[in-house]
Amino acid sequence: ESLPLVFPSAAMWPYLLPLAFLCAAKKARPPTLAPGDGRKRDWPAIAGHLEMEWLNESPDCDRGASRDGDVVAFKHKGFIAELPSGKTTDGKGRPLQVGLQMDSNIDPETKEDKPLEFTLGSPRLIVGMEAVLRQMCEGEKVRAKIPGALAYNTRAGFLPYDTAVLYEMEMVSITRGDGTIPVETVEKPTSTPAAGESNWSLALVLILLLGMVAGGFFYLRAPKTEKVKGKDAKKDGKKKR
Repeated sequence: ESLPLVFPSAAMWPYLLPLAFLCAAKKARPPTLAPGDGRKRDWPAIAGHLEMEWLNESPDCDRGASRDGDVVAFKHKGFIAELPSGKTTDGKGRPLQVGLQMDSNIDPETKEDKPLEFTLGSPRLIVGMEAVLRQMCEGEKVRAKIPGALAYNTRAGFLPYDTAVLYEMEMVSITRGDGTIPVETVEKPTSTPAAGESNWSLALVLILLLGMVAGGFFYLRAPKTEKVKGKDAKKDGKKKR
């Protein structure tokens, strides 16, 4: 026998609706992850925050076969999928719009269509792209929408915070590794001052040093001046007598 359907009473809806919205918001909001941040990756959970459309899918692909140390070669094109409300320019004031291409493996000068090689687990790609690559097999093509928290939120000035991106990716080859990852340093351009900023910093340090030297000079000179004034006062007193 089938069980009867039970619906919440009208009095319960005011309590159930906020709970449903909270659960949906918690599920929809991915954690902010950056390449090389040292945080443990739950790749299946990360992939759950992506919207993927397979353009060429292999039915025999083992989605869980990829691991750290595998070297993949792939082609890609990146576009802006969603911009935050009111944001229409990047950190340098250049105009942005949905659909604008902002990344590609094609060299802009030589137009060479050379696949990009990447070692899974190394800090060179945004986390969302790596999550996509870990699910792909050779010859597959996919279109993936990546939320800002798994894209460029941690790269200041490149795109407005919380910008979602869309990547079209094609897996060219996969070379299985032994589980080791080459040691690489993560680039942090925001921590390196520009040449002009460096010169200004040096100038400020020199000004402060000169100020300290001048202050010390006047401090040492002050007691001598008082002694000289004291001697002059005694001389003037003797003359008056």
